Amino acid sequence: MDVPEQPLYRAAQLREFDRRAIQEQGIPGYTLMTRAATAALRELRARWPRVRRIRVVCGAGNNAGDGYVLARLAQAAG
Repeated sequence: MDVPEQPLYRAAQLREFDRRAIQEQGIPGYTLMTRAATAALRELRARWPRVRRIRVVCGAGNNAGDGYVLARLAQAAG
């Protein structure tokens, strides 16, 4: 997977996407976190299929929530 030189979206744009999904479409924040974590775990497994252990490190705020859900899903997947 190639990483683009320019970010696809700025942080403020992503916050606005989340806000609109939650407020206008009624999608719970935890559902958004679970979707992000599921996609991240899928990508990790595709890139490193033989890895048996991962370490999730994250800061505060919503990113910490995403990381927590990723760690929970990875643990449940074995």
